Amino acid sequence: MNYLLENQETNRLVFRKLNPSDFENWLPYHNDTEAIEFYNNGKAPEEACKQWFDEQFLRYEQQSGGLNVLIDKKSKAIIGQCGLEPDANDPNKVVLRFALLPKFRDKGYAEEALQLCIKTAFDTMKIKALFAYVSPADQEREDIFSELGMEWEDTDIVNHTIVNIFKIKK
Repeated sequence: MNYLLENQETNRLVFRKLNPSDFENWLPYHNDTEAIEFYNNGKAPEEACKQWFDEQFLRYEQQSGGLNVLIDKKSKAIIGQCGLEPDANDPNKVVLRFALLPKFRDKGYAEEALQLCIKTAFDTMKIKALFAYVSPADQEREDIFSELGMEWEDTDIVNHTIVNIFKIKK
């Protein structure tokens, strides 16, 4: 199933597919040591950003969902990415993910985008449960998922990283 939310909108955001031309706008995310502590995994920011893009384009090609670029309606700026995708180890699980550029954090964008993802997943796609994987060190992200009604389910190792697993059911 394709979990992409292309052309969806919230009050402040438009969802669209990632484009190769977005690379320079997204590179600052990979320069933010707090955000990419686990993702970059020792790679240079440019290499990690290229890997990020390759992963998203592969998901688009496979029509399995992936992250959508979040565009601020007023400024037309890229503020982050958010979306739904199948779990790499269990395709029956759908994972909720988001990432915001540093200057757009703590402004409610994550919650706004994630709420649309959850609503669309449950109401339109008829998904019964969503999961989120969070580093135990990332309290801010855990708080965001908790505020959205997700509950801690387990701690496990995903992609060689210890994560707390959050879940929300319809």
